Amino acid sequence: MEASFNSSKKMCPSYVGKVGAQLFGVVNKDGKVQFITPLTVTEDFIEQNENLEQRFRFTGKCVEKGCGQWSHEESRCSLSKKVQDLNFPKNTELSFCPIRSQCRWFSQDGKEACFSCNEVTRNMEELLVNNSAQ
Repeated sequence: MEASFNSSKKMCPSYVGKVGAQLFGVVNKDGKVQFITPLTVTEDFIEQNENLEQRFRFTGKCVEKGCGQWSHEESRCSLSKKVQDLNFPKNTELSFCPIRSQCRWFSQDGKEACFSCNEVTRNMEELLVNNSAQ
């Protein structure tokens, strides 16, 4: 994988693990995400790793209206608030985040969006979305 992360577009902090995405977090043994300098995901990485979205965090360009999490009424990502409302112990200080300046959630909700972010993996977010749809 190569580091290449330069964009003025907003980035989705809950992106799919696929070729071309940016790996920006690794889930530690304690279940928390350790953020890293983003690396571009390659086919080799995909082939060598299982359960990608349970073990890693990915980012990519926010597609806004092209995403099922986009609230057309509010013109914002609805997943950010759902993640903030999860019942996790929250950090009260900002920790290192390599995408904060471009993060969709941070641009919408400020530091409040960051406080639970290292507790979340994409498969947890999928469960949250499925539960709120019922």
